[in-house]
Amino acid sequence: MASNYSYQKVNEAESDGDFQNLDTLPKSSTKSGEFSLRQSVQVGWLKRPSVFWLLPVFLLFNLAMGMTAMPRMNVLISLICRNVLSDGMPAGHEAAPGGSMGDSMDQNSRRHMGMGGGTGHAGNTTGPLNYSPEAVVIGEYNPQCSFKEVESATAMLTLYGNLIAGLLGAIFTPVWGKLSDRYGRVKPLAAAASIFLVGEVTSVLIAALPDTFSLNWIYFAFISEGISGSFLVIMALASSYAVDCTLDNERNVAIGYFHGSMFLGMAVGPVFGGYLGMSGGESRPMLIFYTALVLRVFGIAFLLFLVPESLSRSGARSESAISELKQLFGVAKSQTWAERIKSANPLHLLRILVPAKPTAGSNVQRNLITLASINTIIFGSVMGAMNVLMLYSEFQFGWGNKESGIFLSAVNFSRTIATVGVLPLAIYLYRRWLSRNHQASTEHGFDRLDLFLIRTSVLSDVIGFVGYAFAPTGALFILSGIVASLGAIGLATSEASMTKLVDSSQIGELLGALGFLQAVARIIAPTIASLTYSWTVASMPQLVFIGIAVCFVAAFVVSFLARPDSSSGAFAKEENEDGEPMIPLSARKACARC
Repeated sequence: MASNYSYQKVNEAESDGDFQNLDTLPKSSTKSGEFSLRQSVQVGWLKRPSVFWLLPVFLLFNLAMGMTAMPRMNVLISLICRNVLSDGMPAGHEAAPGGSMGDSMDQNSRRHMGMGGGTGHAGNTTGPLNYSPEAVVIGEYNPQCSFKEVESATAMLTLYGNLIAGLLGAIFTPVWGKLSDRYGRVKPLAAAASIFLVGEVTSVLIAALPDTFSLNWIYFAFISEGISGSFLVIMALASSYAVDCTLDNERNVAIGYFHGSMFLGMAVGPVFGGYLGMSGGESRPMLIFYTALVLRVFGIAFLLFLVPESLSRSGARSESAISELKQLFGVAKSQTWAERIKSANPLHLLRILVPAKPTAGSNVQRNLITLASINTIIFGSVMGAMNVLMLYSEFQFGWGNKESGIFLSAVNFSRTIATVGVLPLAIYLYRRWLSRNHQASTEHGFDRLDLFLIRTSVLSDVIGFVGYAFAPTGALFILSGIVASLGAIGLATSEASMTKLVDSSQIGELLGALGFLQAVARIIAPTIASLTYSWTVASMPQLVFIGIAVCFVAAFVVSFLARPDSSSGAFAKEENEDGEPMIPLSARKACARC
């Protein structure tokens, strides 16, 4: 399938950023629908794509996600509790005045308290409890809701919601990636963020007007999240934008910035949300959600009106968007609807990992599959460990919300430093060493540095999770998390390395396929980890961390299947009739700036 985007020749002067003699360039040396070198250089900085245009938007989205992560669970518990109490007190529970359920409240209930442990009347666990549905404060910790029926209903709703969002996300993430290759990165990113915003607005309406909107509307929010692809699509399209704006040797750093921005939002968001929810000296949980909505709306507006597109589309289109999506799912044009559903093959979403282009090189397919496997293992292991880490620390060390908040902030800040500080420094020192040894010109595409960074980060994950299992104190547990945070480098590097192995016109499809694998891992890994922990918590609760460490060891072993290939760079595979390398227009614009 022909690319819809323009590629142009890069000679020595252009790649060095030598654009001094523009008048000597031909005024029209490209085909219809393409930009000339003169035009690309004369584009002002406001219309010139750069990762620094998208980073503020990405930070806003992740800050909103971090702010609402903990309060969202409190909102669900509050809404479910209202429904349960509306049907009457469950058997075995007394609603006598002056009764207190403080003695029956277990650790599983206490973890839902806010950052401050509950405030005002909602945080009162010693006085009389009011079991009227109207007494439940939405978004607060409500001690009268601490009984098993509410916990069970919350667990089931969360399970169904995660399955709906996860399955739909696995299907639609590759679709968004494919659309971004055809229509550019900015519009699909804004569209996905807008669909996600619809789900967020639905959740807020349910919480703000519980008597008007049924709790069943929450499933519409889960569906919207799944169709939008959630943070997986935002990450995939942001990484695609970064790839468009950078050359091979800068790509790890650019994608690392986006990963660091995500971790920073997860670290700062809960703290900012906690202070915001207690503004004015009283608890205002819904203010957190209103602020998050404003941040998302502002980010979408910034995307649509200020962020320049990173891809330049040529005039001709060989096929319609619908036809391309049918091909993506392996659906033939002549089939009936029943035949289409029956023959649709989800594995077609991963066909980008097996490129059929004969000039791609013998190692490309091996490297793509290897890197995708490593990335999926790292992502799945991290997702699987998230809930278990909180449960284990509360069980083993008696942590409350304060200690858990310190742990999460320390780990996510460390991940931010790893991807924004350590990763660029390691690349800079390596390139400097190469230049001293006169080897810089031979290191392109997927190189030895990429493999070294991946293996080192995976080893840090192994050490960190073994540390989790055997840490005798909370301080050593936090230290293990800081060590494991270096594994974030492997996630960013493996993703960046994959983009060096395919044609630049297929970056969105590639990262969409990777998002599909991550979405599947997001469903399977937490389920396996949670079941393992529940089965072994009474005998050996550390076993789940040993199992995750074994997964990282497997990723380390798999990394030896990869082969550094200096000829595998995406730009090296695009050649003109004279055999000279071609480069995406947007990347050439940014070669001296991103």
